[in-house]
Amino acid sequence: MPRDYEITTAFKDAIKLDAKSRRIVTTNDFRLALEKYNHHWPLEECNWWIKRYQTFFFELVTDGGENKTWALRNIGYVR
Repeated sequence: MPRDYEITTAFKDAIKLDAKSRRIVTTNDFRLALEKYNHHWPLEECNWWIKRYQTFFFELVTDGGENKTWALRNIGYVR
């Protein structure tokens, strides 16, 4: 059974470091991490959640679809 508090945990699990040592997350990585906690969201809902609840992340790369790359702003943190 999915639990709301596991969404933030899944988001933290999806964060990775890139070559420039930035903390980044892709929408698809977040979606896959959510599935481990029994949340089955489409990419659109994942993007909405990141925009709404993770205000210190900005859209770094958009490949034209819903799979976006988000990066943590300077002096930001995960809520």
